Amino acid sequence: MNIDILFGKTTEHLIPLEGTKYQINKQMLPDFLRLQRDANKDGFDLQIASAFRDFDRQLKIWNAKARGERPLLDDQENVLDHSQLSPKEIMYAILRWSALPGSSRHHWGTDIDVFNGNTQTPESVKLSTSECIGNGPAASLHEWLDGKISQNAAYGFYRPYLTDRGGVSPERWHLSYYPISRRLGEFYTFSLFKKNIEQTELLLKNEILENADEIFNRYFLNVDIP
Repeated sequence: MNIDILFGKTTEHLIPLEGTKYQINKQMLPDFLRLQRDANKDGFDLQIASAFRDFDRQLKIWNAKARGERPLLDDQENVLDHSQLSPKEIMYAILRWSALPGSSRHHWGTDIDVFNGNTQTPESVKLSTSECIGNGPAASLHEWLDGKISQNAAYGFYRPYLTDRGGVSPERWHLSYYPISRRLGEFYTFSLFKKNIEQTELLLKNEILENADEIFNRYFLNVDIP
């Protein structure tokens, strides 16, 4: 396998999703279209807000948050004061909501963020918990998904961040294509993870390397599985 797939440094595993700007893993396309069709039959417009994200894009997101150019959020999605945080605190605040470049599941093309096109526009989507529960604009779609995919990987999909496991914050909107993401996750070792960080020019690098083992186990391996 080309390990560049793990790091988001190639697009050889992807295919454009017709009618959108997104690319997804070739092997997941038929099952995604089936899920989308069935949602439509039941009155939901299942659309993608984020799919494949390459290494450089993830690096820009990380560095912008490290510099305070993008907001850092606490567990209640309140904005933190960047200037009052230590470098280590900034690192952990970022990791709660954003992956390190080279270790995002979005690199694989197997993971997507979804919304309900009947009640949301691409511009209005915030990918927040409040959108997906109660009276949120995507709540009914996610209730439908609860019945369809639950944690059984029906259609091949499940939610890797359904519960709060003390690592990445719960992301109800995040779906993963288990037949492929499982294999890629098993192939991604700690040595690959650490080597990628060592070879990457990114902010907070010293803090990341000092805590690399915990980060790998708490924020990468620590996901829900079917």
